[in-house]
Amino acid sequence: MERHETAPRADWQARIERVGLAYHSDGAPPSTGGGLWWHEGAFWEFTEAEIDTLDDATAELHARCLDAVDHVVNRAPDVLRDRFALPEWFATCVQASWRRGDPALMGRMDLSFDPDQGRVSLLEYNADTPTLAIETAVAQWFWLQDVAPKADQFNSLHEKLLARFGWLKSMMGDAAMHFAAYADQPEEWLHSTYFRDLAEQAGLPTRQLDLAAIGWDGARFVDEEGGHIRFLHKLYPWEWARDDGFGRALAGDIAGVLEPPWKALLSDKAILPTLHELFPEHPHILPARMGRADGAPDRVEKPCLGREGANIRLLSGGQLLEETPGDYGAAGARFISQALAPLPARDGWNAVIGSWVVGGETAGIILREGRERIMRDTSRVVPHLFR
Repeated sequence: MERHETAPRADWQARIERVGLAYHSDGAPPSTGGGLWWHEGAFWEFTEAEIDTLDDATAELHARCLDAVDHVVNRAPDVLRDRFALPEWFATCVQASWRRGDPALMGRMDLSFDPDQGRVSLLEYNADTPTLAIETAVAQWFWLQDVAPKADQFNSLHEKLLARFGWLKSMMGDAAMHFAAYADQPEEWLHSTYFRDLAEQAGLPTRQLDLAAIGWDGARFVDEEGGHIRFLHKLYPWEWARDDGFGRALAGDIAGVLEPPWKALLSDKAILPTLHELFPEHPHILPARMGRADGAPDRVEKPCLGREGANIRLLSGGQLLEETPGDYGAAGARFISQALAPLPARDGWNAVIGSWVVGGETAGIILREGRERIMRDTSRVVPHLFR
């Protein structure tokens, strides 16, 4: 696993904007990448054996995560309500969703990878509202064709999503799927647009609307024209939806929702201590416990429902290495402590690997890198290849 500096394509902005990545520059300070979100002045190169290791680890971790959901739903309802802090009505909806077999679309694991030891470790699972799909499936693929067409890339995300939407159509008949995100949030809106385009290519009739335009007529969800929303793809996390006025109806099988309510368990970092308890010797699952483990000298403390690297503390030998501010550290917030895993580091840049699962299949990777070890919303996204 190596990192290479390279010259960006001369017209890279126009090229990636044409494939939907219009938010490539986000005003970040130069120290984090010169204001770039997408950065093709560097790429990471893997061997085929390393890619096989990542592929196998992702498939294995996804299977164990499903085991953990089944355990919590069917054999540990006290964990479901206490550790995950779910209100009773939502816990009931999560259980019903899992037992019905509500279909899921996708998720992205964040992995650490020690190429010297060949060890892959799960840091967390973005299983509810994952983004970075455009960067993975489209932007880095076309970059590869332009820059290194004889190389390969661990990247079947576009094809797997297309096939998954085709499979969903077989269960939906002629019903339309609505795609909802906030129109004033470019990353979310453009991802929603991309997913809608894939669904249409798979033969699904679709509609797109601003999340704020979803209505409720007392019996069903409706769009701004009064059309019945029977199936909904939302880029809106369940921990927010369950606190809204329409959350009970949305979670209660009024509409078919992607992602389904049971995915709320995987996107909550409380799943990490649960995984460790169930599989304490697993090579890809880090030791983890609920709360701030003050006695563990090498650990990461992070909020169960935190996002974009906020409110995280890294400690080594009991000494604070890094800490980030944020809005998720209020009194009463749930935290976990996880064993500190080494990130691959080259040229002063640390990398986290985002590894995709579509349905139950692995679908490729994307990397984020930063000078610091905690990846933030300003950490840049870089392509990869393997030979």
